[in-house]
Amino acid sequence: KQWYQRRVRGDGVCDARDIDTVMTGGLGIRWSFIGPFETAHLNAPDGMRDYAERYSQGIVRVSESFGTPAPFEGPTLEQVAGYLEEEMPVERLGEVREWRDKVLKDMAIFRQGMPPRLSEQERK
Repeated sequence: KQWYQRRVRGDGVCDARDIDTVMTGGLGIRWSFIGPFETAHLNAPDGMRDYAERYSQGIVRVSESFGTPAPFEGPTLEQVAGYLEEEMPVERLGEVREWRDKVLKDMAIFRQGMPPRLSEQERK
C-alpha cells in the first residue's frame, strides 16, 4: 500500500496529512479487524461475486491510470470468493454486517476517549 500512498502524494492528489487521516479515520480502522477482501464481500448485497460484477469494470478503469491493472475475474475471483464464502456464507452476510457495524461503533467510541499523542503546547 505504501507505493500507492507515495504515488497519490507525489501526484499532488492529497498531502501526507490527508493520507494519514484517511487511513487512521477511515479504512485503516476497518482493516484492523476485517481485511480489504472481507470488506468488499460485505459491501455488496450478495458478497464478493456480486461485488466483482457490480464494480470490477470501474475499478479497472481507475486502476489503468496506475499502469496495467490485474483483472479481478476467473481463477483469481474464484479463489478469493471461495475463501470469503467459506468464512462468511452469503446467506449470513447480514449477521456479519451487524457484527462489523458494532465493532466500528465500539472503536469510534474508544477513539473519542483516546488522549492526544502530544498536546498542542508539546508540539511547539
